[in-house]
Amino acid sequence: MDKKEKKYIIAIVILVAVVLGVIWYFRVGYLLKKPEMPEANIEIQTKMVDRGTINLRNAEYTEGQIKVGYEVNGFSLKEYNVSCKLYNDGNLISSSGSTDGGLIELDEQHYYFVGFENIDQVNLPDSIDLTVEITVIPNDSGQKPLTASFNVGLDKEM
Repeated sequence: MDKKEKKYIIAIVILVAVVLGVIWYFRVGYLLKKPEMPEANIEIQTKMVDRGTINLRNAEYTEGQIKVGYEVNGFSLKEYNVSCKLYNDGNLISSSGSTDGGLIELDEQHYYFVGFENIDQVNLPDSIDLTVEITVIPNDSGQKPLTASFNVGLDKEM
């Protein structure tokens, strides 16, 4: 083998090692990274309900959307569903009765939810008194839903 062939083989081995490292990171290493809760952008409000807690941590009001972030701790999503409704001065904003959104599983029975409502069709003032109603609904129909309400004043972000 001459020097050119050795360099070519070394380059291929290095390339394969890099590719395998990237594949490992996205298949295994990325999954090992523990999810993190976003930083709060409002003063955190906490309510104790039954054996768990619900915290309102984030709220944003923009031209076309209201978005809230809340933490639910102490309830299993196998046994409970979680619903979020948004009100302005007592009037329901959530068109479907509950916001759309996303979920970050932080730990066992510990979740961070993002709820948002598109408000393109709703005429709201530049400042609103938002009431966020979060309900933990047991799958067992013999148990009553648990509700926590939070109030936060928001100015529209331009």
